[in-house]
Amino acid sequence: MKVIFLKSVKGVANEGDVKDVKEGYAKNFLFKQKLALEATPANMKAHEEKLESLKEQEKLKIAEAKALAEKLKNTKVEFNQKAGDTGRLYGAVTSQEISDALAKQGLPVDKKLFDMKEPIKEAGTHTVKVNIYKEVKSQLTVIVNAVKE
Repeated sequence: MKVIFLKSVKGVANEGDVKDVKEGYAKNFLFKQKLALEATPANMKAHEEKLESLKEQEKLKIAEAKALAEKLKNTKVEFNQKAGDTGRLYGAVTSQEISDALAKQGLPVDKKLFDMKEPIKEAGTHTVKVNIYKEVKSQLTVIVNAVKE
């Protein structure tokens, strides 16, 4: 039986896929859990229209992400943190703090998008990678100034 998957089912199909599955599996599990629809001509037509609108939305999201990536390339974020004699910070500059600083500059970026293995704990200039959307990536410069007590 051919079905259109409304949601991803692990090990079976992703959302939007059209696949052949056993009739019992479709009727007893997929349809009851509202994970799939039967692939009738009417449902297939609606599915095609939905796919086209999703592709258009995807193009818009990618264009917005690329625009944000261009803005971030030239962006510098500066922090003043207390530090010891060696330049090691007493605290740390986290992805949340960077996100807040960017929001003040009019560039809202979620803290989860920063590719930081750990917070910045050294004074100086750091390059932080940002995974904006799927394959759209950028980077920005974070300047941490050491302030002596």
